[in-house]
Amino acid sequence: MLLRPAVVVIRRVVVALVLSVFVGVTAIAQTTPAWAAQYDVTATITVGDSPSLVAFSPDGTKAYVTNWLDGTVSVINTTTNTVTATITVGFNPSGVAVSPDGTTAYVANFSSDTVSVIDTATNAIKAGFSAGITVGDGPAFVAVSPDGTTAYVTNYNPNTVSVIDTATNAIKAGF
Repeated sequence: MLLRPAVVVIRRVVVALVLSVFVGVTAIAQTTPAWAAQYDVTATITVGDSPSLVAFSPDGTKAYVTNWLDGTVSVINTTTNTVTATITVGFNPSGVAVSPDGTTAYVANFSSDTVSVIDTATNAIKAGFSAGITVGDGPAFVAVSPDGTTAYVTNYNPNTVSVIDTATNAIKAGF
């Protein structure tokens, strides 16, 4: 009979030790390490309806955010974390990319099958491109080549890529 209560006591001690280890681990996990402070949220910026993707200017002073549901791009000053411009583009803008020289931003407009061309100095659609560049069906993402001569646009529905000559902002021949 004496052995039975001892077993119960040992089990309770083991359970208590196990629980204290879990509680200790939980307490440690809730402590934020010093290195993580650099990743803290520093600001929350209100932009358009359903922000989708973001691209930065080469010097990092501007961020361009596509707003899917209201057909706009918000331009953010990254020093002050404020919206400095809202640019109306095509329907359901998704992807955005900035040229390496920072003078132009390209926006893929998913539901209008176009790419908008933004003059970053004026934060307006470049003259002559108010309708955008017509590309394939459902353009989703855009990237500009490192030398800035070409923009590549993925087209969701026909599984194609449109290639834009950035000097003329026209689809390259043969694509």
